[in-house]
Order: sequence, then C-alpha cells, then structure tokens
Amino acid sequence: MAESIHPPKLIATYTHPTSHPPTAPQTFNKPLPPPPTPEISTSHSAHTHNDPTGASKPEGLHTAPSTTATRAHLKALRDAVRDVQADINVFLTARMEEEKNTFGADKSVEKSAEDMERDGEVEEELDDETKKLEEEVARLKREEEAEGGAKGKGKKRKKGKD
Repeated sequence: MAESIHPPKLIATYTHPTSHPPTAPQTFNKPLPPPPTPEISTSHSAHTHNDPTGASKPEGLHTAPSTTATRAHLKALRDAVRDVQADINVFLTARMEEEKNTFGADKSVEKSAEDMERDGEVEEELDDETKKLEEEVARLKREEEAEGGAKGKGKKRKKGKD
C-alpha cells in the first residue's frame, strides 16, 4: 500500500550518473495543496437502502469534486512541476560551471590538442566533400549547357512585355 504524505509534496531527486567520487543525491521539494476532496451528501431522497426496519442510517454518498476545485489543483501541480524544473536547471547549470572550472584547468592543454586534431580531421572531410560537390555542380552546368546548345538558342523575352 502506498504511503501517504501529508501535506503533499512534489519531490524530485537528481543523482549524477557518473560522478567520481559519488556525490550525494540532490533533492528538490515543492509543497502542493491538498487534492480536492469528494463531496459527501446525506440527502437520500432519490436513494433507498436495504433495511426493512429503517433503523440504520444510510451511508453518505460521495460525488466527484467540483470542476473548479479540480482545475485549481491541476494548475497548482503544473506550477509546482515548472518550479521544480527551474530549480533543477539552476542546479545543473551551476554544477556544469563548477565541473568546467574544476576540470577545465587540468585538461585544457590536453583538450586543446585533441580539439585541434579533431578540427583538422573535420576540415579535411569538409574539403573532400566540398571538392566533390563542386565537381558535381560543374558537371551539371556542362550538361545544361550541352542541352541548351543542342536545342538552339532562342530569343529571350523580357518580363512584363508581351
């Protein structure tokens, strides 16, 4: 059976997946309003119960909470989720900056050499692709010129004058 939490809270826990050394999980809490409660009616004009003596009172009838209460509760849930997401984003951004500052100084020389090597490989790949594309464009232009020459050159019309 699920444990009931009163007052209700929205709880999100972040655990860094590859943190070395492992760090404690970060928990984010946001209080929530209690959910709308069903309305209880003891009016039984349209309801009968199976008590031939009529000595026992019928149980109260539960009806759904009002639409207004349900909408207000759902809005509060949406707002809480949005607030927790914002808190998590602030936390993760700060953590990224912290890791960048911590590891950035140690690995900057190593990383820059790797980046330069990777950038050089990417440039070579782009140069090869660019050459292939330029050759394809030149071939298509030659084909168009050959087709245009075979059909003959006609007069060009000026736009707007017939």
